[in-house]
Amino acid sequence: MGEEEHMNKLFNFVTISLLLAGVSFAEPSARQNVGSDPQNTAIRFAPGTTIRVELEKSVDAKKAKVGDEVVAKTTDDLLSDKNEVLAPRGSRVLAHVTEVSQHQGDAASTLGIAFDKIVLKSGAELPLKASVQAIGRPEPTPTAVSDASNPPGNSNGMSPMSPPRGGYNTPNQGVGAPGAPNPGSSIPDATSSSAGTGQLALNAQGVVGMSGVSLSTGATQDSVLTSQKHNVKLDSGTQMILRVIP
Repeated sequence: MGEEEHMNKLFNFVTISLLLAGVSFAEPSARQNVGSDPQNTAIRFAPGTTIRVELEKSVDAKKAKVGDEVVAKTTDDLLSDKNEVLAPRGSRVLAHVTEVSQHQGDAASTLGIAFDKIVLKSGAELPLKASVQAIGRPEPTPTAVSDASNPPGNSNGMSPMSPPRGGYNTPNQGVGAPGAPNPGSSIPDATSSSAGTGQLALNAQGVVGMSGVSLSTGATQDSVLTSQKHNVKLDSGTQMILRVIP
């Protein structure tokens, strides 16, 4: 019985040792896996990346308070350098009001905005630090564009001064001929909006089509809109070109 008892103790010792060894090997393996899920890896946009957005709801310096949420949405798919969609069109862009003041007497009205993150349709959040590179009025609705291009009493859709469909019959059409650009003539500014659509171009700069409003960078790299004439008010649909900053 003594030898049998000794063998049982030896067997128990070996079994316990193997179990302890298994725990010691498994523990560091679990630590290595923490945070290895690709979804936990934050996607960051490279400095200089431009993002076109429009406001989902208006922001009025007469009513806003510091800390109020500002909500916009992307109007284009945001792609990686490998053409992978990082944030699809319609993703929400969240910001907050950093400063606000009303127009009173000689005091200007100001509205400061800082951008925080992009919220994907899946609910995932991407950090976003960006400034407003350009800002402009809401893009015209299709009805408004149609009405502007087809004035009352002109059923063929042409303005009174426009050439007939197909252009003039000018066999030697050259500089100065109808339908050809003249030297020094006004060409739609590519830095303000895409010709014919009212949509801000990605290389737009400053304030476009908003009289009396100026754009500057605040002390905390927020974007500050200022008006000496009236309270700053951004309507729903106001367009912005954001530029990612370091």
